[in-house]
Amino acid sequence: MRPPATQTGSPLSLQANALAFSSVLMQGVTHIAPAVGLVLSLQFVVVMAGAASPLAFAIALLIVLLLGVCLCQLARHLPSAGGYYTYISHTLHPRAGFLTAWMFFLYDPLTAAVNLAFMGFLLQATLRLEAGLNCPWYVIFLAAALFITVLTYRGIEISAGIMVGLTVIEILIIGALALASLAHPGDGGLQVQSFTALHNFRHKGLYLAIVFAIFSFTGFESVAPLAEETRDPRRVLPRAILLSIALMGIFFVGGSWAVLTGWGSNHIEGFANSAENPIFVLAKRLWGGAWVFVVIAVVNSILGASIAGTNASTRVFFAMGRARSLPSALASIHPRFRTPVNAILLQTFITLAIGLGVGFWIGPDQEYYFLGVAMTLGLLCIYAAGNVGVFVYYRNRRRAEFNVWFHLIFPLLSTLSLVWVFYRSVVPLPDPPLRYAPLLVAAWLLAGLLLLCTGRGASLVPLGPLALAPAAGAAPSGVNSRHG
Repeated sequence: MRPPATQTGSPLSLQANALAFSSVLMQGVTHIAPAVGLVLSLQFVVVMAGAASPLAFAIALLIVLLLGVCLCQLARHLPSAGGYYTYISHTLHPRAGFLTAWMFFLYDPLTAAVNLAFMGFLLQATLRLEAGLNCPWYVIFLAAALFITVLTYRGIEISAGIMVGLTVIEILIIGALALASLAHPGDGGLQVQSFTALHNFRHKGLYLAIVFAIFSFTGFESVAPLAEETRDPRRVLPRAILLSIALMGIFFVGGSWAVLTGWGSNHIEGFANSAENPIFVLAKRLWGGAWVFVVIAVVNSILGASIAGTNASTRVFFAMGRARSLPSALASIHPRFRTPVNAILLQTFITLAIGLGVGFWIGPDQEYYFLGVAMTLGLLCIYAAGNVGVFVYYRNRRRAEFNVWFHLIFPLLSTLSLVWVFYRSVVPLPDPPLRYAPLLVAAWLLAGLLLLCTGRGASLVPLGPLALAPAAGAAPSGVNSRHG
């Protein structure tokens, strides 16, 4: 239903107060994609870290929790559909905000493309192996992309409701598999020592595994762009961010340990080298024909993550169009559904171009791992810029609220952790095709810097105020143009 005119003082307004805490929390959890993070990512993490894979997830959890605390400091005072783009533009400089958005283009806008392409690959292989059917991956990809476009076009409440249902189903299925794995451990039984051995820190593979484990956690920040459609965003957003990280941390650390225990801790190399997805193999051993529910969980997870990523990216496109950092047409709102219709069309084009283009180039399976690492490395740059913004914002503009732990130590520790993990994972460069992921990120960042240095990116830097979601009972207000 279209909101009353009193809710929207401008034709450029999203649907205010459409989302409650549960929907916002599920945006974070769904974007993190629990089933995808475990079923599709664990084998790659095991290849890199071996039996220390749960340790990689635990370290990633600590880093991401620190990042979440820092993000909450900005979400509490700067709620906006722009997310990190708005935060950095306000706290540091509009040009830094542009670079943040430039790096963001390597992440959320690619989420649906990467995930849906892999879903097509997964279902094509599964249908061929189990039923003798050959449905090309790109047919599945196109059908799923159309479904998500229609769903997100129709309204944020509808897509949020679908996300909740999909996420509950996938968590229940994977949780049941984890419990079954612990109840029927493989060769080696229940053990913890090999998962946490300190000698693992000497292996380069552990750090690349941590990067990919951080990739499994990414999505918590997608809560921020929903600020203008959330009830009481200054209170709800920080709670949703931290709770989504904590819940998924328990899921990934406990789930990875349980699955490897069920496989058999004495045969970790077999898990890493399995031609078929090893979690599917484990599910077949434990559940027989009911293993297909794991496939259902993965499909649910991919669809949910793609919906969440599309919701987040289109809100950032909308905010950048409203600030004239991108064409103003992206700020167009559908008169009935109150969705950023042109931003959704742009996102659909990106999904089709990247998903099909890269998928046909290197294969939809390699697209997932290659772009997954590149997206994560780009996000590390965004997270680090946000941490700097936290310190600058509270040190200069909210000195009365400055807290040495929240606004200095936590941002510093998490930034140093990001730099260390980034360095250890790319020096020396990993084997192809992952070798080209950090090169892609470096080239993309350099291109953004050249745009700014040559003046060609000046039109992409906001010239006027970036709108923020108003406090309850307050009218929207701008800020000084120097700060975005």
